[in-house]
Amino acid sequence: MTIEAVSSIINSAASASTSSSTGASLTSSLNLDFSTYLKILTAQLQNQDPTNATDPNQFTQELVEMGGVQQQITTNQDLTQLVTAQSANSLATGVSYIGNYVSANDSTQQFPLQGGSAEFGYTLASGAANAIVNVKDASGNVIAQLAGGIAAGTNYVAWNGLESDGTTTAPDGTYTFSVAASDANGNTIASTTPVAFFKVNSVQSNGDGTMQLLAGTLSLSTSDVTGLYSAATLPNLTYNSPYSGSTGT
Repeated sequence: MTIEAVSSIINSAASASTSSSTGASLTSSLNLDFSTYLKILTAQLQNQDPTNATDPNQFTQELVEMGGVQQQITTNQDLTQLVTAQSANSLATGVSYIGNYVSANDSTQQFPLQGGSAEFGYTLASGAANAIVNVKDASGNVIAQLAGGIAAGTNYVAWNGLESDGTTTAPDGTYTFSVAASDANGNTIASTTPVAFFKVNSVQSNGDGTMQLLAGTLSLSTSDVTGLYSAATLPNLTYNSPYSGSTGT
């Protein structure tokens, strides 16, 4: 067996240390390679040509390289254990979300109807004369209209799942909303920053230290959360009746 064979073993171990293999399999692979290397080294020393001895510096270099690979794999294992511990800690912290409400800004204007109840909001650039909130199903059909708040700034709306016919109750699920606001002259007032409130039913670890919060049919990352509320501390509504005028857009 030659020095080139030994180098091949080291390169193989180094490659394994940077692969996606698990820590256990890497350690097993490294131990096997290191054991093989020592056997080869011993055999070479015992059977080398006395008139053409192997350069001891080469052996020393290979030992250092092998030790470096072993240290790298140990470091990777430590990091894996650290991430696992962090995930477990985050999941334990996430339990505090369950049963409470979180808010999140969502450009898709999605919100969950949970237990026949939903709350969401929007921001008006200036005060409006009227504001119509259109609730849409998964097909984009307007199934309910609400009289929204007209104050400049953030306005909050609740929906009990009752559709526009006054008798049909929409099932729990994911819906979207849009706002049509205008001033006394009929000029459109922009509605921005849609926000939805989600009652957290459960949490899941993403395995990287972050969590997913499950709320009805929707899932959101803790990084998207903008606020945490109990049922008693949800923002006050700025409307209290269905819209009774014509359909908005």
